[in-house]
Amino acid sequence: MKRLNAKQILALPIGKYHDGNGLYISIYSPGRGKWSFRYTINKKSREMGLGSFPDVSLLEARQYALHNKQLLGKKIDPIDEKNRAEVLRQQQNKKFSDIADIYVSTKKKDEWTNPKSEQQWRNTISTYASPILDRKPFIDINNDDIVEVLLPIWITKTETARRLQQRLFQIITFAKVKKWYLKENPASWQEHLYHILPNPFKIKKVKHHAFLRHEEVNCFYNELCEIDLFSAYALRLLILTVTRTSEVIKSKFEQFDLDKRIWTLPYYNMKARKEHTIPLSYEAISIIKLMRKKHNHEYVFTNPLTGKHISNGAMLVFIKKRFPHFKITVHGFRTTFRTWAEEQGKYQHYAIKFSQSHQLPDKVEKAYMRTDLMPERKIIMNDWEKYLLSNLA
Repeated sequence: MKRLNAKQILALPIGKYHDGNGLYISIYSPGRGKWSFRYTINKKSREMGLGSFPDVSLLEARQYALHNKQLLGKKIDPIDEKNRAEVLRQQQNKKFSDIADIYVSTKKKDEWTNPKSEQQWRNTISTYASPILDRKPFIDINNDDIVEVLLPIWITKTETARRLQQRLFQIITFAKVKKWYLKENPASWQEHLYHILPNPFKIKKVKHHAFLRHEEVNCFYNELCEIDLFSAYALRLLILTVTRTSEVIKSKFEQFDLDKRIWTLPYYNMKARKEHTIPLSYEAISIIKLMRKKHNHEYVFTNPLTGKHISNGAMLVFIKKRFPHFKITVHGFRTTFRTWAEEQGKYQHYAIKFSQSHQLPDKVEKAYMRTDLMPERKIIMNDWEKYLLSNLA
């Protein structure tokens, strides 16, 4: 079969002509036509458009046809591949805020134990990142754009800026895996931003949670025992078990095995997203039993008006109202415990860490440390209970 040439195409009458290798041109007016590629796959005949002539030259059309033949050789349908490429281009041309929303909604949402986390992510993204990064297609975002986002707040709002940088890095990494972003991650601290922005930890020291000195905690606990409020009982259990606010307020009676003296926290209530078992002291058990006598709701520390658990800020509000002379936070009692336990000098370091549901950061350590040190943790928690009750009459 004689193949077409450029001059011949310009003079062809209306009709459809074959160039070979499945390439056709349909002439609909002198010097103008449409390219197409015909092929068979899975015993089905298909035809796909390759563009208009003369916008797409004969040489370009042959190159497209050759590429499609190569796809067929790999058992790939050229039309399906074209559709996938079009979807990919659409994603790459979306705005940053669209990609960020996909990441937060599909990847991150189920990881958060605190409902405020999602709002914090969305607030920082919409306030600082989207107004700048939405000015161009997502795929065109570069290092200068990321610096433009971070630089204005890097000194004045260092912690916010540092967290935003980490969030941008995660969003763009997610997009890279999806092939929605093809270059190096411009939000990478080590590869890019380290060489431009000051070290955030040298700008401003991390502000730790205010905590109560352990020499004062037993007097505080003594006063706490005089108050008959759900938030006071919740705070007592939190101090006794060295847990976090969300873990206490979301606790359910079904999680406690009082005969075995253990509290099993489900993975979805844990910061580390891993089930955690806590040995219970007799004081902790007495609080659970008392709460069971007070009501029949699902949550241990319930809001009688709603039937749901007490609010995330209930214990902090309680402290500020009843103990205004103490400048402390609820989370700070974890620091109080940690300081007390380390100063005793008689407990295993890992047993103390596991008592606070901390995970081992090193993969090698995790590989060799296959125990949760429950016997040692029982000793620590019972000693902690004795210390807390030492000032009670």
